[in-house]
Amino acid sequence: MRKRNPPMLAAIYLLALASILFTHVFKVFTLAEALAVAAFLCGLLLLWRYRRQQPSMRLALPERLVVIGSLVGLAGLPLKLLFTLLGIGGPAHDMADHASNAGNPLLLHIHHLFFNLGFLLLLISAVVLIAATIKHGDQKAA
Repeated sequence: MRKRNPPMLAAIYLLALASILFTHVFKVFTLAEALAVAAFLCGLLLLWRYRRQQPSMRLALPERLVVIGSLVGLAGLPLKLLFTLLGIGGPAHDMADHASNAGNPLLLHIHHLFFNLGFLLLLISAVVLIAATIKHGDQKAA
């Protein structure tokens, strides 16, 4: 049985959930993006800790999905940085309400696509973790 790190997984899931809530409920976009990045960085920290403590052991599926989701989620940031450096959409963008008068707002908000794909993988990870916990509990009871 692979050893899990429940506090780290809980922190990742809670940061991701907080990011989604701050985006859709409170409309505080800058904080929501910071929370998303924090969740994804914690996912990479999870990988680093596992590799440091147990270098020969493979991650279990939920943890692998967290790491993959973190990598996907963070992949949008360099792309956004590239577009910003190229001057695509930057000056016409209002960071307060995310309104954009730029020619192609999709290019300015491309990192949101990656954030959402990363969140989707985190959600799948949580479902797999719950299913594994239920299955393990059923085997223990038998």
